[in-house]
Amino acid sequence: MQLAEWVASEENPLTARVTVNRIWKHHFGEGLARSLDNFGKTGDPPTHPELLDFLAKQFIASGWSVKAMHRLMVMSSAYQMSSQPSQEALKRDPQNRWLHHMPVRRLEAESIRDSILAVAGTLDRQLYGASVVPHISPYQDGRGKPKSGPLDGDRRRSIYVQVRRNFLTPLFLAFDYPLPISTIGRRSPSTVPSQALIMMNNEFITLEAREWAGRILSAEAVPQKRVERMYVEAFARRPEPWEMAEILEFVSSQARRYHDAGGSDSSSADVQVWSDLGHVLLNSAEFVYVR
Repeated sequence: MQLAEWVASEENPLTARVTVNRIWKHHFGEGLARSLDNFGKTGDPPTHPELLDFLAKQFIASGWSVKAMHRLMVMSSAYQMSSQPSQEALKRDPQNRWLHHMPVRRLEAESIRDSILAVAGTLDRQLYGASVVPHISPYQDGRGKPKSGPLDGDRRRSIYVQVRRNFLTPLFLAFDYPLPISTIGRRSPSTVPSQALIMMNNEFITLEAREWAGRILSAEAVPQKRVERMYVEAFARRPEPWEMAEILEFVSSQARRYHDAGGSDSSSADVQVWSDLGHVLLNSAEFVYVR
């Protein structure tokens, strides 16, 4: 108890500084002190020590509220900056230590899955409750193999999916999910072919693209309106004129392809066509990278 009280004491600023530094890293890609796991003499000094101290004091004053700290950071002018730096700023500060622009960041594995569920309109936003057994594909094998959970994880956020050390979700592993054998302060984002392949071939992605298509078809009758809605939901922007033209051509060509193949009614073909478009949008770099 004495140790716990000391760690979380107002007289010990280290705990607050380490915590807000990690929260900052979560939102800005790098911590104010970039060596997240080392605040000692051999670590990187903070680029903005006064800001780090201010955030630590605010964190303590708020009753150690992580939610309040998130709100403070995302409502700041620094968080709302563009990701397009000027050439002069890049020349003077190529590593962006002085926060002259917002870095482009890839979503973490769990956020990619949650975003797919949210865009598809299937995300269960319920808080708390029992965890969900992960989906185990037929290709996963090992000691103590559990019974597989549902493919969509009961549509719950990734934080509620159980972590089975020997049966980690392939989608998570492709996007640098850390192995649960030790603590880690920083994930190492990679760009490898397996990421594109799993976004293209994973059955969970296909399922949610189809759910998304069904919802869009029910909500909008005009193809242009459907495309606009899908762009806003996936990218928070409307399509450019050239994008709209290319996508409408893609939709038309897919419709002709399924019509020529036969074997399904028009409603099923429509779902498949717009599922294909949803799958394309989910596979785009703009979906998994934040600007």
